Amino acid sequence: MLKRTMTAAALAVALATPTFAQQTAPMTPVQQGAQGSTMNAGSHQAGFLQKQQANQWRGSKLIGASVYGPDNTSIGEINDVLISDNGSIGAVVVGVGGLLGVGEKDVALPFDALNIKPNQSASGIDKITVSYTKDQLKNAPQFAYNKPPQTTGAGSGSRPMPGTNR
Repeated sequence: MLKRTMTAAALAVALATPTFAQQTAPMTPVQQGAQGSTMNAGSHQAGFLQKQQANQWRGSKLIGASVYGPDNTSIGEINDVLISDNGSIGAVVVGVGGLLGVGEKDVALPFDALNIKPNQSASGIDKITVSYTKDQLKNAPQFAYNKPPQTTGAGSGSRPMPGTNR
């Protein structure tokens, strides 16, 4: 549960990052005074967002959401979201196949392959569809998470040989 919460929080930050990048630099108090304007409650202050935009998705709503294929068959559930160091979402990891998580494999789908339909209140997601069928995803390559190389013993100075899983 903690992993999902942390991932959702990271996703929320990542989704907001491109919006920060599109904003103009905030005015200094001197610039504001020179223009004779003051910021009201509905405007941006120092790059902070005050409202979720219609094209932004909450990470907590993405993770755990069911994904449907073109024939309206459930093909899996979003297990994770991959966020690059520049804040963009590169892919979502979908668990496909198996029954109740047993025999399931992870497949990474590009984020732009998702067709996300918001629900009526626009605070959540009604349905996520992709053009891939369940069989295509079952036959897709399995996604592997990055595992940093492990070192052996504290201070021994030795490193594992390439290709080993020590």
